[in-house]
Amino acid sequence: MGLILANVFLYLCAIAVGIMSYYMADRKHRKAFLEARQSLEVKMNLEEQSQQQENLMLSILPKHVADEMLKDMKKDESQKDQQQFNTMYMYRHENVSILFADIVGFTQLSSACSAQELVKLLNELFARFDKLAAKYHQLRIKILGDCYYCICGLP
Repeated sequence: MGLILANVFLYLCAIAVGIMSYYMADRKHRKAFLEARQSLEVKMNLEEQSQQQENLMLSILPKHVADEMLKDMKKDESQKDQQQFNTMYMYRHENVSILFADIVGFTQLSSACSAQELVKLLNELFARFDKLAAKYHQLRIKILGDCYYCICGLP
């Protein structure tokens, strides 16, 4: 009888050790999975932010300037620390035209129209400007209030 109890006790201990080993391994695998998932989420978030940053730069800068800036931003930090001054991204261009189109009497017009009419009028006017700019290979730089800025003669 004592031998049977000893064997039962031994089997129970072996089962307990197996369960504990399985539990510890399972926790370790779950933790590794969660860490891998978090790492992947961070990587995807960084890629998305990088794409947003690139899109923002391309929306305000010509592609060749934005590409050069992005290339410089990706350089080693050690190279950046050695520079005393920031890089200037300026280029000389010949035969460039800049258009500043401002509506004369806009303040009087805005007081005479409702906000909806004014927005509709500006939208229609600037849409025409955009069509003409595209037709004549111009680049709209900015619309600020009632002023339309565009350039031509740049690559």
